[in-house]
Amino acid sequence: MLPERYVPKKIAAIGEADRRVAVVGTLGTVEDDETSERHVIVDDGTGKIEVFFDAGENGALAGAVRSEDGMLVRAFCTNDGGKLRLDVLQPMAGADINLLKTVDELYGKAGL
Repeated sequence: MLPERYVPKKIAAIGEADRRVAVVGTLGTVEDDETSERHVIVDDGTGKIEVFFDAGENGALAGAVRSEDGMLVRAFCTNDGGKLRLDVLQPMAGADINLLKTVDELYGKAGL
C-alpha cells in the first residue's frame, strides 16, 4: 500500500474529507494558547487558516516561523478533526509566485 500523499489545495477549497493537504501562502505570526499548542496563520489569497503545531516537538520551528513573518511557505498538514496540524513547513523564499500560479492553473485545467 502506498503512503497517503499531500494534496495541493487552496485554503477556500479545504474540506473536512481532506486528510492531508499542502498549502502555499504567506506566514503570519505565531500565536500561543494556554496549552502547549501554538498556531500560525497561513494566507493564500483565497482565505486564511490556523495551522497548529506542538511547541515541545517543534520549538525550533516556532522560533524560525516567528522571525520570518510574511515569508512565502508551503505548509504540509494533516487534518485532525477539523484542525490542521503542521507536519512540514517548507520555506519558499526566492520562488516565483507567478510561475506557481501558472502551474496551478495548468493542473486545474488538466483535472489534477
